[in-house]
Amino acid sequence: MTRVPLSLRQAGLALLALAAPVHAAEDDSLAEIIVSADRINLNPFADAAAPYKIDRSASDKLVKPLLDTPRTVGVISDAVIEDLGATSFRDVVRTQPGITLGTGEGGNAFGDRIFIRGFDARNDVYVDGLRDPGVTSREVFAVQQIEVVKGPSSSFGGRGTTGGAVSFITKTPQKTNFEVFEASAGTDATRRFTADINHKLSDTLAVRVGGVWHDSDVAGRDHVWNRRWGLAGALAWTPADAIEIGVDYYHLSTRGLPDWGVPFDARTQQPFDVPRGNFYGLTARDFSATDVDIGTAKFVWSPSDRVRWTTRARYGDNSNAYIASAPERPVTTAADPAQWTLSANPKNRNARSQTYVAVSDLAIDFDTGPLHHNIVTGIELSREIIVNRPFAFASSEVVGAPVVPTFPISQTLYAPDASQPWAQFRTLSGVTANTKVTSKAVYLLDTIDLTPTLQLSGGLRYDDYALTFYSRALNGTITDLGNNSDFLNWNAGLVWKPAAHVSLYVSASTSSNPSGEQTDGSGVSYGGIASATAGLDPERNRSYEAGAKAEVANGHLLLTAAVFRTDKTNARVNDPLTAGVQILAGEQRVQGAEIGASGNITPRWAVYGGYVYLDAKVLRSTNAAEVGGRFPNIPEHSGSLLTTYQLTNWLTLGGQAAYTGVRYGGATVAGTAHLPAYWRFDATARVKLSSKAELQLNVLNLTDKTYYDAIYRSATPFAYVAPGRSALLTLRLSL
Repeated sequence: MTRVPLSLRQAGLALLALAAPVHAAEDDSLAEIIVSADRINLNPFADAAAPYKIDRSASDKLVKPLLDTPRTVGVISDAVIEDLGATSFRDVVRTQPGITLGTGEGGNAFGDRIFIRGFDARNDVYVDGLRDPGVTSREVFAVQQIEVVKGPSSSFGGRGTTGGAVSFITKTPQKTNFEVFEASAGTDATRRFTADINHKLSDTLAVRVGGVWHDSDVAGRDHVWNRRWGLAGALAWTPADAIEIGVDYYHLSTRGLPDWGVPFDARTQQPFDVPRGNFYGLTARDFSATDVDIGTAKFVWSPSDRVRWTTRARYGDNSNAYIASAPERPVTTAADPAQWTLSANPKNRNARSQTYVAVSDLAIDFDTGPLHHNIVTGIELSREIIVNRPFAFASSEVVGAPVVPTFPISQTLYAPDASQPWAQFRTLSGVTANTKVTSKAVYLLDTIDLTPTLQLSGGLRYDDYALTFYSRALNGTITDLGNNSDFLNWNAGLVWKPAAHVSLYVSASTSSNPSGEQTDGSGVSYGGIASATAGLDPERNRSYEAGAKAEVANGHLLLTAAVFRTDKTNARVNDPLTAGVQILAGEQRVQGAEIGASGNITPRWAVYGGYVYLDAKVLRSTNAAEVGGRFPNIPEHSGSLLTTYQLTNWLTLGGQAAYTGVRYGGATVAGTAHLPAYWRFDATARVKLSSKAELQLNVLNLTDKTYYDAIYRSATPFAYVAPGRSALLTLRLSL
């Protein structure tokens, strides 16, 4: 495909022409032309004077301000996303401490795989508080903020959530009219256009629509590209003072050439020192295509200012199809390194996930004597249907699929040829795999103000979980498995406020991991269902956390600090007496500390960042070699700091520094293959051209550092290569 990127020189000249009126006056008239560089804050949850600082969660279940919430909740606001120059969830996560990217592998889907506080969270992703189980690559054009609740959270979100959960909060209609348009051009051939339009049609009706069109390569990588487009629309209607009705719809389509990085050198246990751009796949064979459609309806009845009944219903349809070449099994026996080769092993998936969910909850504020209660109670019903029909000629995560392609592809290590011919058609193999999950839950959460300075919170959630898995292999072998579990989880917290803007807290919470909860997985080690685990009870997790939060700088800067411990008390491990069977006899522990800052130090100086220390180990296992081993792919130290400063009324400069420590490969415990620690630096600048126009420049990976997003877990791993240096120029119009 011929790609003609927009000329940055031409774009720059055009934008400078727009900027000319701002700089035309060099005398006293300059004061009449310059306008404030403060951005318009359209986030209803943010501090109006400090858009990096989020005051409240969008979740109805977290009833207190974040300052008084007894757990770590990291919120990435739209202002932070904007200043990072991020265009996808992966871009955002890359520099977030305590959250680690993982790889798509032979046993789980290629997409946004993340780890939170050491535990896999790829199926612990929510959209506006409702689970979004499809594993795909997510956009940010319709995102108001991204909330990361740390620690076990099953009393809030149901199954899983061992390390925490991520909720994408979407943009909703506001009570004012605005139109925001962005056009971006980048050195990595990026061309991106977004729109965000909100209109108040009447006193009772408002509508908000948005869209994105994005086309780009990947800086520092040969052949890799991605293209996507999306639409989002939301309608809010208040036919009566006590009634709110809302509907919204989201669509995203992505197409691209997937990139599974570079192979590992067994001699150094690090990625091979090959040219950074080396791509080991085939442009004639490899592809990625995802489509997401989500529709939601919401009804809210508030008969008084102390009672609120909310019902939401959603249908989601998510497809994820790809063939991606994993650079595996390097052969380095030839005397001449130019003759060294590896296998371009095609992994594939062709899955569709459908989700039906209905949630109804009742929020009541009331007093019992001197105690004030904020109660949220409700029910949740959901069904997930996942159907995978893998392709015929590639190895697959589904048992029974072909292991070796009909035409094996070999690439030279130092000079791969991505244009090798591929003669086969893309056809289905005949292998089928169907997974269905039905979940019913009830919950009760209460936050009690014991005194003006003392707050007690607690909650219970009961889940009835039923999973069925049916597959047919090429030879006709049928696998029919299921797991029926029920589990009760709880959370408790105590907050003491020695001052109005200071909170000290202790909390505890639990979560449950039923067999097969990772619905994109195909094996035990990936959280999928298997005969070895189908009959097991859920794994159980409990966490303890103590922390402090303070609002300083006139309340516009939130500082947080916490220490925590999460124990998985009955981890699944191999039965030493019976091959092919697992038992609940393991124990794992993650403990550490976290600090964070978000908001404004001064009216002109904004900061967002933090540091996380994680000690993640296996404490007990039936395999003695695993005891004491660290978790794979989890750095011990990670941190980042984004800061911007408004130098003048028309110019803001800033940058970000991010550090990630050493990460080791491996399955259950870390092996010797590893990714080196690294620092990454970014820079940003915003120029106010007028009251309605702004120019933003982002330079990402400023030093062009070669580093890696994630490491594959096998004995012959590969590593995702992170993007190299790129510059992105954006013109933003606010009408």
